Amino acid sequence: MGELRRRGVFLVGFGGPESLEAVPGFVESVLGRTPPEHVTGGAIGRYRAIGGGSPLPATTRRQALLVGEELSRRGLDVAVYTGMLHAHPTIGEAAEQILDDGVEDLIVLSLAPYRCEVSTDAYEAAARQAFDGLGPRLRFVPDWNLADGYVDALADMLGQARAAAPADTPVIFSAHSLPARLIRQGDPYADQLAATARSVALRLGITDWQLAYQSVSAAAGEPWLGPSVEQVVDRLAAGGAGAVLVDPIGFIADHVETLYDNDIEHRAHAEAAGLGFHRCRCLNDHPGLISALADLVITAVHDG
Repeated sequence: MGELRRRGVFLVGFGGPESLEAVPGFVESVLGRTPPEHVTGGAIGRYRAIGGGSPLPATTRRQALLVGEELSRRGLDVAVYTGMLHAHPTIGEAAEQILDDGVEDLIVLSLAPYRCEVSTDAYEAAARQAFDGLGPRLRFVPDWNLADGYVDALADMLGQARAAAPADTPVIFSAHSLPARLIRQGDPYADQLAATARSVALRLGITDWQLAYQSVSAAAGEPWLGPSVEQVVDRLAAGGAGAVLVDPIGFIADHVETLYDNDIEHRAHAEAAGLGFHRCRCLNDHPGLISALADLVITAVHDG
């Protein structure tokens, strides 16, 4: 491995089941226990409805490939690895490859822009545990929910969605809900989401927008963050809106929470309330997102 190749980039994310057969193991991994049959059965039904599996792992692997190509174009020839908490390659499996490759300096970049206990905190903890003090020096990229390139990419994607919706359609920025106790304990997730939503709205001159939460766990046994997307849709319908535009800014890639919860459940709810439904696609492999991730890596290299 050449001198530059001794530096690596480790993109860490959540993952998802790529087949129906993988759903039970995925659900158990996420919950940390064997779930009731109805929870697993419900998850299988949702993945069946979106085509039989999650596109998220493949999207994550493609993001890594594109980030590597973008860094190479900028003159930074580094190995880019992918590890996921609940899919292959896992963070532990990727760590084994990184050790085998002899990487000495590893930049760890969470694919969750908003820090919370079950995303960035969990990814970083898994990376530390996987290396257990061996191998490369680990450097963790700071939270990036307000990175200019990321916010610009979100604004670009939402601008395209607004152009396809009726004029002045109110926007609901949505994100995965979390147990409310995590926020009370100091988790910055909700504040970071609100800051990003404000920044995107400001770039586009949007004044009619709200932040809502979605995808509460079927196994939830305590209060979670609200209002829900459905509650906001109902308020907008009662206020005389004719349509709604949901932008799931809490996710950088389309997966079951957008392809099922947004496109099927929320659409049906809005239409039952008499509203037209429009949904902004996630960034996925948007060039602006890839550029923003590359910016974060290069900043980390220079700060090294």
